[in-house]
Amino acid sequence: MIGDERPGCAEQACGWALDHLQEFLHGELSEEAADAFRHHLTACESCMDEADMEAAVSRALKRCQQPVHASVELRMRIVGLHLDG
Repeated sequence: MIGDERPGCAEQACGWALDHLQEFLHGELSEEAADAFRHHLTACESCMDEADMEAAVSRALKRCQQPVHASVELRMRIVGLHLDG
């Protein structure tokens, strides 16, 4: 989470936006910082393109993360190890 950092000039604003892109995409920015981020994206096509690409990659990664379930046998072995140890 960020503090009270806010972008200044355009170059600094792009640096700030790119530094906090993942936090924005994962909803980890404060409301005020997220508003500043969105405001920057509306004015900066380059950062908007980068945010769109990163959002697409994040969505693709989420689709690839299928839940993995351990077999009953494996779970029983782990429980047995825990009880024995």
